[in-house]
Amino acid sequence: MNTQKQIGLMVALLFLFVGGCAAYSAVDLPIRAVDQQQWTKDQSLERGALLFANNCRTCHGNTGEGGVGPQLRANDTTKFQDQDPLVLAANKALLQRTLACGRAGTLMPAWLTTNGGALNAIQIQHLVDFLSYPVADDGTGEMTSHWWKEAEEFAHNLNAEVSVLVGGDTLETIAKAHGVGPKELAAANNLPVDGILKQGTELKIPGFKGDPNGYKYTAYKDNETITKIAESQFVGAVILADLNGLDYDFKEKRGVATFALKSQGTDVAGLFPADKLKLPAGAVYIISAGDTKDAIAKMHGISVNDLEGLNKNLDASLANDKELPFENTLKLPKQTAVVLEGQTLGTVASQHGVKAEDIATENNIAADAVVPVGTALKLPASATYIVQTGDTWERAAQEHATTAAELAKANGLNAADPLQSVVVLQLPQINEYVVKGQNLEQVAEGYGNVTAQSLAAKNNIKATDVLRVGTQLHLPDDAFGSKAPDAKNPGTGCVQYAVSKSGFDNLTGAGAPAVTAPPTLSKEVRIDAHANDWTVVADGASQPINKGVVSIAKGTSVLFDSVVGLHTITMNGKKDGADIKQGDKRTITFNDAGQFKITCDYHPDMLADVFVQ
Repeated sequence: MNTQKQIGLMVALLFLFVGGCAAYSAVDLPIRAVDQQQWTKDQSLERGALLFANNCRTCHGNTGEGGVGPQLRANDTTKFQDQDPLVLAANKALLQRTLACGRAGTLMPAWLTTNGGALNAIQIQHLVDFLSYPVADDGTGEMTSHWWKEAEEFAHNLNAEVSVLVGGDTLETIAKAHGVGPKELAAANNLPVDGILKQGTELKIPGFKGDPNGYKYTAYKDNETITKIAESQFVGAVILADLNGLDYDFKEKRGVATFALKSQGTDVAGLFPADKLKLPAGAVYIISAGDTKDAIAKMHGISVNDLEGLNKNLDASLANDKELPFENTLKLPKQTAVVLEGQTLGTVASQHGVKAEDIATENNIAADAVVPVGTALKLPASATYIVQTGDTWERAAQEHATTAAELAKANGLNAADPLQSVVVLQLPQINEYVVKGQNLEQVAEGYGNVTAQSLAAKNNIKATDVLRVGTQLHLPDDAFGSKAPDAKNPGTGCVQYAVSKSGFDNLTGAGAPAVTAPPTLSKEVRIDAHANDWTVVADGASQPINKGVVSIAKGTSVLFDSVVGLHTITMNGKKDGADIKQGDKRTITFNDAGQFKITCDYHPDMLADVFVQ
């Protein structure tokens, strides 16, 4: 081929190449760009559905049907999926702000990480895209979309992965609460219970039914204690099992111990609630938060008089059904606290049951002042010292500019006695300690949209069955996951939105005027709860939402109907009975005259007024 033909062929090929590229750019690239855009959008929606299932369904339901939080799918009042450009832009801005900042005064927290939440800005955008995606009637009358179905499937998968345990006492927790194990281990080795063991210290684990001779245990770290070793080797649990003739399996290899209860040769989850156990002589009881004299006496099968007779540290003037102090506090010979390294006025105040401002006033300093280490601060007259874990009489005395002897004397004790951070009660011989455990109704209360009946049906058991503590259960598919937290958003995430709508209305004078009683008495009254409102229906006539006012005669019964969501019936600030979930009805008879302001603890904008004459 001559040179001229070669040049011509090269030019033709060049034109073909350029033309092909132009055709590709004109035809294929726009299609690929659209495909890429759709793929990116779908990825955002899928991630939004997953984020919703992981974080939002607890309050709003698996498919946005509403619960503690309002319904999020399209209905008469919720139109986040409206695709009108102006409405959609406003809705997206509202969703973005609400997710980032939460809603002050409600259970809706701030989710943006910079506001103390768990989601970053990109994740919040995924949720906004998901929540504002259009929905349509699926043919059954349900307004939904493929992505709500995805969220529901994610929720079902999460439910399947949750192990629901029946809570209650185990032999280990009973032993720990009654000081069983450490003192027996200490006695077997002629050692005090308190104190830290050196690495390499060899201990004899007391004999038990499975091994009457016991075995040797070597401390492999410098910070081990008698109490830690007794717990890791199940010393207390084994003592209780042997004392009560329980069957169990115990194994130990190279310092690692395992313990499991058995029944008829098979491992079982644990004890049955209401089982009665004998405790060894000398057992004590360590008070826990929420304990009362009545409760402690009942669980041990003794009387309150028995308890008070053995424990002079129990306040005889405190009612038997009132909560007992569970932190050990000391009276101080003089109201002085010496500042330690790393302490602030706040930490000093928290250890003495007072406010930082009170200490600042006593010492004529600012509440946020930095106080040098070693400074002796004057404490308010009401201050006592809350014993900290690891405290000794000497250490506590040095921190309060006194001696161990003087500090102990001020509390009617001896400095030779051990100083504990917990409050310990002496017990008589206990032969019928009642094992605490949950029934199915109590287990269900820890989860959203779960009842004893639905939990029983999922696990092929009866709602009235008594289950062993530690029994594993599966959540129903339609469970909302864990129960919604009850902490209200203080509004500190975004200061500009720190006031709820109702609070803002009241501050600006835009709120409702003073409510007066209607002159006519209504005979039939129903109050419906929707996602975020009370609707009063008096003698068949519906009143404006959250503005309903009715007068009734004493003795009239009012029906409360939870049409949508989860609510409390709170009257004049006091909650009446348990929460009412969607579909629940409750009739309340008003026998006392007066004004009753009906609110909901979960939704502060909900309001209705009932006047009883």
